[in-house]
Amino acid sequence: MKKNMNLGIGMRTIKTGLAVSISIMICSLFESKSPIFAGIGAIMAMQASVSESFTMGKNRMLGTFVGAIVGLLFSLAFPQNPFFIGIGVIIVIHLCYIMRWNKALQLSAIVFMGIALNPIIEARFSYALFRIIDTFIGIIAGMIINYFISAPNMEKKIRGSINTLYKECKKIIYTIIWKQEEVDLKELRSDITSLTENYEALSNDIDLNLFRNKDSNSYNKILSIADSIETNISLLSKMDKIPYIDGKNQKLLKELFDKTLDPKEGLIKEDIDIVYNYHLNQSLNLLLEIKSFLEEHPLEDK
Repeated sequence: MKKNMNLGIGMRTIKTGLAVSISIMICSLFESKSPIFAGIGAIMAMQASVSESFTMGKNRMLGTFVGAIVGLLFSLAFPQNPFFIGIGVIIVIHLCYIMRWNKALQLSAIVFMGIALNPIIEARFSYALFRIIDTFIGIIAGMIINYFISAPNMEKKIRGSINTLYKECKKIIYTIIWKQEEVDLKELRSDITSLTENYEALSNDIDLNLFRNKDSNSYNKILSIADSIETNISLLSKMDKIPYIDGKNQKLLKELFDKTLDPKEGLIKEDIDIVYNYHLNQSLNLLLEIKSFLEEHPLEDK
């Protein structure tokens, strides 16, 4: 069944529009002829976390500076030469790659060409200067608005990711034990990736002193649990037969699912598959740890 489409306008979208408006208004005070670069900077600076805004803004600012400097040099040495403009673009892009400013390379190349192709020699320096200033204004506007107006709550996102992971693990185990059907682990791996990305964003916020959180180590532990449970569930899903499930695992299943197992004909105590029960026990205990964490850290703070 398809999910309902959310037609509401998100806060990040509203903040982006506000940042673009403010950056363009500021550029008008400097009589900039190309405020589009300020708008681009504001849009790119509006990231999912404050630390991402800072990193993106810094990289785009430096990328713009590189494009402007290289553009000035090439416009003086090889004015409007198509062959050398191509070489200049290669140099700018390669420099961005070397400095790991991958998301800034396109703007850097655009700034380079804007300067290198400018037919008015006297205008090249002012164009380069205004491109740097415009981009700086947009980036700063985006970063400030993203920080001070409804700053992204990465902790809440992590809790949401953990809750989604917990539900997916329960669904997979239910399918394996009660339905005895094949399971697809793509969604589980996607949930783990999302959790990892959110944790990294929160860690970056903490490293930049933008956010302090006493539960950082707990989130790191959940990441480790997620990797372990994915490994154990993966091994369970590859086993062909459903063996007799021992008493310890039956109690854990009852605690997690509030559901008992139906007796299996032909399966007696001697048929216990030690390997299967070991990985099931690991999965269930890890899942209980996630459940305990969610009970201690509800999605909505009281």
